[in-house]
Amino acid sequence: MGILLNCDLGENEPTTRTAELLALVDAANICCGVHAGSAAKTRETIGLAKRAGVLIGVHPGMAAAGGRGAELPDPVALSSLLREQCGFFAEAAAELDASIHHIKLHGSLYSAVEQDEELAQIYADVLRDYPDWKVFSLANGTFGRRAASDGHPVVGEIFADRAYLDNGALMPRSQAGALIEDVELAVERFRNWLVTRQMQTGLTGSILLDAETVCVHSDSPNALELLRKLQNCKKS
Repeated sequence: MGILLNCDLGENEPTTRTAELLALVDAANICCGVHAGSAAKTRETIGLAKRAGVLIGVHPGMAAAGGRGAELPDPVALSSLLREQCGFFAEAAAELDASIHHIKLHGSLYSAVEQDEELAQIYADVLRDYPDWKVFSLANGTFGRRAASDGHPVVGEIFADRAYLDNGALMPRSQAGALIEDVELAVERFRNWLVTRQMQTGLTGSILLDAETVCVHSDSPNALELLRKLQNCKKS
């Protein structure tokens, strides 16, 4: 299958948009009904993804501030959050006879496990209960190396619609230019990465990023157009 295009779904998007996005991606990171959406929306999206033949992923997040920019949970709270959401999702998928392919943390949690040793350990502990789930994590990131050393299957991830810092971290959303809304710019960055595996950082820098999946956020203004063009890049 080569490079997988993935998208965060099952949040607050209408069902028609969910279906449109599923037609353009290889993998879906489906909200567990906490940082957005609802339990019913999660089940609906799992069913739609299964029918579309799209790989299904668990996408746990925090309730506060839509899972972005909120105060991080302490280790005990994170363990409870992850176990509850993963457990709910696993049950919902089983009810629909749908296979779970991967897990990807949402928002601030995604970055937190790259930076906070205690929270990273909690996440790693939870993953031991789901040894067959692949872990979508930041390309070249510390958590991916940790999970791989634990014997967990890891899929490095880059972002088509986000800017990067020189160290390979995502530019914080609070900074100007963090979100790439220019479709042609995003496509050119992706095309260059496909050939060189170098991702542009800042204005003139670049960093080698080894990845197998590329994310486009469903709430990006031009997500549908961008996904169509990225799929064409993959085929060319």
